[in-house]
Amino acid sequence: MTWRTELEQAAARLREAAGAADRAERLIAASASRLSADDTERRRLALAEKLRAAAAGAATGWLGADLAAIAPSTPVWTDEPSTPAIRIGEAELDDAPAFPALAGLLGKGHLVCDADAADPRVAGMLQSLLLRVTAAHRNLEVSLVDGVTLGQVFAPATALVDAGIAGPVATDHLALARILTAAEKRLTELRDISARGQSIADRPFHLIVIAGLPPEVGKSMRERLAALAHAGPSARCHIVLCGWRNAPHREPVPAIEHATYLSCNANEVRLGTLPLPVALDPAPSPALARAVYGSRAQQRREAGELSVADLVPAELWTASSRHGLTTVIGRDQAGSATGGDVEVSFDDATPHWLIGGRTGGGKTVFLLDVLYGLATRYSPEELELYLLDFKEGVSFTEFTPSHLDPSWIPHVRAVGVESDREYGVAVLGALRAELTRRAGLMKRAGATRLARLRELRPEVRLPRIVAVVDEFHVLFAGNDRLAGEAVAHLEELARKGRSYGVHLVLASQTISGIEALYSKKDSIFGQFPLRVALPGAKHLLDEGNDGADGISVGQAVLNDAGGIRGRNRTCRFPDASSAEDLLTGLRHQLWERRDSDAEPIVFRGFDEQHLTEDPAFEALAPTHAPRALIGRAVDVHMSTVGYQFDRSPGRHLAILGTSAVAADVLAAGAISLGHQHEPGTVAFQIAVTAVGVDDTAAEVAGELERLGHECTRLAPGSILTGKRGTPTYLIWFGADGADGHTARLRDLLLHGPADGVHLLGWWRGARRFLDDIGGSAGREHCAGIVALNIAANDLAAITGGYERSWEARSNRCLVIDRHAGTETLAVPYVRPGRLDGLPSQDAPARKVETR
Repeated sequence: MTWRTELEQAAARLREAAGAADRAERLIAASASRLSADDTERRRLALAEKLRAAAAGAATGWLGADLAAIAPSTPVWTDEPSTPAIRIGEAELDDAPAFPALAGLLGKGHLVCDADAADPRVAGMLQSLLLRVTAAHRNLEVSLVDGVTLGQVFAPATALVDAGIAGPVATDHLALARILTAAEKRLTELRDISARGQSIADRPFHLIVIAGLPPEVGKSMRERLAALAHAGPSARCHIVLCGWRNAPHREPVPAIEHATYLSCNANEVRLGTLPLPVALDPAPSPALARAVYGSRAQQRREAGELSVADLVPAELWTASSRHGLTTVIGRDQAGSATGGDVEVSFDDATPHWLIGGRTGGGKTVFLLDVLYGLATRYSPEELELYLLDFKEGVSFTEFTPSHLDPSWIPHVRAVGVESDREYGVAVLGALRAELTRRAGLMKRAGATRLARLRELRPEVRLPRIVAVVDEFHVLFAGNDRLAGEAVAHLEELARKGRSYGVHLVLASQTISGIEALYSKKDSIFGQFPLRVALPGAKHLLDEGNDGADGISVGQAVLNDAGGIRGRNRTCRFPDASSAEDLLTGLRHQLWERRDSDAEPIVFRGFDEQHLTEDPAFEALAPTHAPRALIGRAVDVHMSTVGYQFDRSPGRHLAILGTSAVAADVLAAGAISLGHQHEPGTVAFQIAVTAVGVDDTAAEVAGELERLGHECTRLAPGSILTGKRGTPTYLIWFGADGADGHTARLRDLLLHGPADGVHLLGWWRGARRFLDDIGGSAGREHCAGIVALNIAANDLAAITGGYERSWEARSNRCLVIDRHAGTETLAVPYVRPGRLDGLPSQDAPARKVETR
């Protein structure tokens, strides 16, 4: 076939097509002529009405209404919308509004526009869209980005930023990157939660509104946006993305999945596949914007602000601790739409807690909230508290009675204020002993859990125990004997506590760098699934979990899975320190409901101890086994420490150290002995060979004479020479050098007890004492030692215990009874005000002269 033939056939086909077009045109004209103009308008109006009705059903209330017709007094919604549609403008037919133009957003997908907020039409649409979403969705978090007007388009929404609903507007690529990073982290966490079969329906929607991309945004960030859009809807993350268009000489922008596209040119706006142009909604009125944003911001503040009163149940002491302890601690950052109040528990799932945060980060306030919440829900029959503070001593003072307020929290059994490490170890040891007791009860009852034991043995008092240790890292400082004991107790309590109803709360600035826990860190802290990260918390959550970064004072990140990612919940908790009157009233209510007048044991490491204030002294009566009272033990109950006298060889007492406190200890021992003998049955001899203690010796003599005892003042040179035909106590202030009669001193030490003669003496020098008693061979001749400010090696030389770990410090003494095999750290009795005028025992001691 030639080219001419082909050309003729093509011309024939064109003539046929032209004829068909002419015939179609004639048919359309004929059909139009059969329809009246009125009928066409009626059908058009009917269709538009149907579309308006459909739009009204798809986008209700704030999401679909004409904002110009809404009064500023109209309340924002309190219930979440059931549909994802939102109005962005009106579709136009013949240049007239026909019906609302809708896009699917929260709960469905994204909105993408090729123009940015530099176009007034787009700016108005963004402002109206943000207002609609804010008014309709209570459970919402917003991120704002504006790289073209530098935040001006979002200026009406400043109240959202102030209330924390929206973050500060990002205007550069670095701030945008931070928003994307936070969104990606949130998406990962919610995806992990969903993977575990848990619902995320109560989590807030996260809406990212980008009015225009900053100019520095490159390919990688655009790809991150596309990836976030791909995974976002399944994790309640949605994007309004403006300015998403190809630029000359740059790679094409990636497609945004799950999105409705909005295209804007100079003449018209088109929405998705809608075959009509769209007139975008203009910006809402300033009055309406202020009303909506202000109302929602106020709701957020009210939802997030929980007072201490909100932690207290309507009725006190109605809960049972059989299966665990639970209290409200704060309110979810997203407000009450997510369930509101945040509860924490001590149970099988979260038996122990770790709390971390910098100084001033809110640890004390958080602990007060927890303790008052528990103490108002559970009675003392259901809950016991042990509270230790190793810092300034202010955390738990209000739980104890004082001279200003005699009330206390009746659940509290022991409180350590500015505690010694020894006291902390003693408390842990006592709790471990309670574990052993409860284990025995369970074995005999055939139970494996506390709840079951309480069912089988209802007559046995078995409250749950919560022990709180603030600044616990002090307890494990160094790597000495005490630290080792503390670790052993802690490991046992952490492993077995859940079964026996003993729960631990350890609070500190950090859990890293504790040498004594290096080998036990995982085995111990692995038993602490609940982590409470406050501002400044370090190493509390797992590596890679930075959920606590950026939180402020009054906020906490709770993680019930040992700190792993995906289990964070951020809440705001009330400031108990600003509710002093309320807490005082609560404390009095609880105190008045107590069924016992037994006060909690309060160990104040810095307080003086006075003989006359010890209940054990008040209870003294004549006995065949008298004890010289020395001080109060550094143990859970602050037991009275004494040294018993009998006719066994070596029953004497030596007080060693240069501190003037030794004179007070000697005085307390003598006076307490005087209260344990009938008048006339025993004699006291008082010798003073040290300068500066005459007043103390005179007070002792006066008190003993008042009790009806014979009391003789011995002069130097006659101290060890008098006849002793009756039971006698020789009270010697300054026995150094044995008054020149060391042989007689050794004879007294060796044979005196059999004759009822006992020596209570004060030696300033430990080495001199050892020489006076005859060196190491005479150790057994004085079985009682009270060590004050003497060196560890000197004490070891006296006792023969060369492995002794003793460190002298102010207001402490070590009481040793060689016959009983006991060593007791104690707070010695002193005269009132004595410590106010003494230098620290850590400093070189002042020499006391001998006459």
